[in-house]
Amino acid sequence: MTFRARELSVDQKMVIEELSGRSLGDDEAISIRAVGSNAAPEWLRQSWESAEALGVDRLCMEEIDGEIDAARRARRSDVQFIAG
Repeated sequence: MTFRARELSVDQKMVIEELSGRSLGDDEAISIRAVGSNAAPEWLRQSWESAEALGVDRLCMEEIDGEIDAARRARRSDVQFIAG
């Protein structure tokens, strides 16, 4: 199912913003797909459980991007240190 943010009711938009951890722009499309937990492979279920236990399942996209950028910077500085 795909919805346009501008077509959502105020309550629907509020719920999606709460779940996603960010505001929605009117021009955005929201896709919703329900997947049974048995459909996911065991390694993925374990990853979800680990993320929930660590609290990282609640990160917004900006926080995730920041963590990825920090890891890439750290890796680059490690490589430069070894090569230098």
